[in-house]
Amino acid sequence: MTAMKKLFVGLSLICLVAIQAFPPALSAGTEGTIYDSQILTRMKFAAEQLPTIKEILDEAEARIVKIFAKYRIDPKAKPDFDLLRAASLELQEIESWENNQMQQILSKSQYADYLEIRQATAAAVIKATRDD
Repeated sequence: MTAMKKLFVGLSLICLVAIQAFPPALSAGTEGTIYDSQILTRMKFAAEQLPTIKEILDEAEARIVKIFAKYRIDPKAKPDFDLLRAASLELQEIESWENNQMQQILSKSQYADYLEIRQATAAAVIKATRDD
């Protein structure tokens, strides 16, 4: 896997989730930032799917917030390529976990939409690292 592809995979994780609230010990999270894919508002879910999906997204977000804090990534600031690259392996682990969880819950069509939204968000983050 090329370095750029690894980075893209890692950055796509960053762009995972729409979040409600976070414990006060954690940073503000990614809600409303370039990293926020707004999955809950952009996709339609069955009522029985929602509790599990929210649980998965909340868990992934909490883990991302910790990694952002560890690497001093400010979700409200312009994305920093070097910081994101440094955190990419840990972020990829979260992405893999979340993808596995979501794939078990979502239909094939929903999962394809989910991945498409996440990939678009990742592309926006990558572009923002290059914009002046």
